Amino acid sequence: MGAPELKEFDGVVTVEGIYSSKLLDARWDARRTDEARRLLRVAITRARRTVVFIRPADALPLTPPLPATG
Repeated sequence: MGAPELKEFDGVVTVEGIYSSKLLDARWDARRTDEARRLLRVAITRARRTVVFIRPADALPLTPPLPATG
C-alpha cells in the first residue's frame, strides 16, 4: 500500500464570520478546542506558499499575546 495522497494548494484562505463557524470560541471545552486547532493545522499545512485568515475584529486570538517590551 502506497503513501496517502496529500492535497496541497498554492494558497489557503480561511474565513471566519457571520456566515461561517468560529475558528475558536472561549466557551468550547478542551476537546472541541483541540479539534478546532487540529483542523486549523491541517488547513495551514496544505498551503505551499500563502495562508490568509479573514476574521472579525473581535475574534478570539489564535495565539497568545506577545509579552510587552519596553
